[in-house]
This record gives sequence, C-alpha cells and structure tokens, in this order.
Amino acid sequence: MKGIKMYLYPTLFTLHIIFAGGWLISFISDIYLKSLLNKNKGQDYEIKFIDIYLTLTNLNGIVSATGILITGILITLLNPVYTFFQFTANHWLTTKQILMVISLLLIFFYIIPTAKKLRKFIPKNSDTKIQLNEEGYNYLNTIFRINRLINLIVIINFILAITHRFIN
Repeated sequence: MKGIKMYLYPTLFTLHIIFAGGWLISFISDIYLKSLLNKNKGQDYEIKFIDIYLTLTNLNGIVSATGILITGILITLLNPVYTFFQFTANHWLTTKQILMVISLLLIFFYIIPTAKKLRKFIPKNSDTKIQLNEEGYNYLNTIFRINRLINLIVIINFILAITHRFIN
C-alpha cells in the first residue's frame, strides 16, 4: 500500500495544480468575456456572448472546482501532516479549506440557480436576434458579482498555496 501512495500522491498533487491552473485561466477568461459582453451590450449577437459566458463558467465550475475538491481531499487524506479544518496547525490549509467551502456554497446556492434563471432568456437558437430585458441583466450582473468573489477566493487560495512555505 505504501508503494501506491508513493506514486499516487505526486500524481494527485500534479492534477491539483493543473485544476488550479484551469481555475486561474477561468479568472482571465472571465475578465475578457465580461469586457466583450459590456462592449456588445444591446448588440444583435449579445445573446451569443452570454451563452458562451454561461457555458464556460459552467464547464469551468464542473471541471476545476470538482477536480480541486477531489484531489484536495485525497491529498489531505494521504499526507499525514495535513488534516481537515485543523485550527491549531497548517493555518494556510484550514483557510484554503474554509474558502473552498465558501466557493462551493456560492456556486451551488447562487451561480447555478441564477444561471438557470438567466438561461430562460436565451433562446435555443442563439442566432435569434433578441436582447435581454432588465430582469435578465440583473441575473447576468448577479453572476458577474458572484464570479468576481469566487475569482478573488481562487486568487487568495493560490497565494496561500504558493507562499505557505515562506510564512511558517
């Protein structure tokens, strides 16, 4: 069993870094897509950009958040130095774990329901020339705000992961 752990841990750690990179890429693409949406507000193809934005946000949430969560849990279980929510040691890890729980709560209780409401304003045929009404823009702006908060949490978690060796 010890041999499996010896190979499994570095693989999980590498995957964890890759998923974190995916979330950082999402942060950059989120900024770019929001600027595109703001520049094209009220244009004929605005709905197409909103559809792309929602699709990428959803895809990233599924892949990166799930990947980070699963690999993080397995890394914590395999490494005897790490534990879940231990406030007396590894403060950086406890902070990351709390922030991850907050991110997941934001995703499940705000992003997903709001995106479902916004999707009702997007026709199946995205070539249809339709614009959002005020309610649709409110949903979109809510998603923007929550994504900004999640992206801030991702950046903080990334900084904690990179700098924890220098802070202890």
